[in-house]
Amino acid sequence: MSRGKAYLIIGKYEEAYAILTRLLEIESKNIIALKYRGEINYIMERYEESISDLENLLEIKPGDVWEGEAYN
Repeated sequence: MSRGKAYLIIGKYEEAYAILTRLLEIESKNIIALKYRGEINYIMERYEESISDLENLLEIKPGDVWEGEAYN
C-alpha cells in the first residue's frame, strides 16, 4: 500500500494504479486502496473508473465525508 501511495505522490500514476489494483484483487474492500485508485483514475481522466471506485467506497463506508465530497 505505501508504495502505491508513494508512486501517487511523485506522479507515477501507472505504477501506483498497478500496485493498488493488485491489492484490490486480494482485498476488494480495502477503502484506502479504493480512495487512492479513485484519485488516480480521476487524475488520468478515467472518470468512469473513478466513479466506480468511489461508488464502491460509499457502499463499504457510506458515512465517510471524503468519499461524499470527492463524488460530488
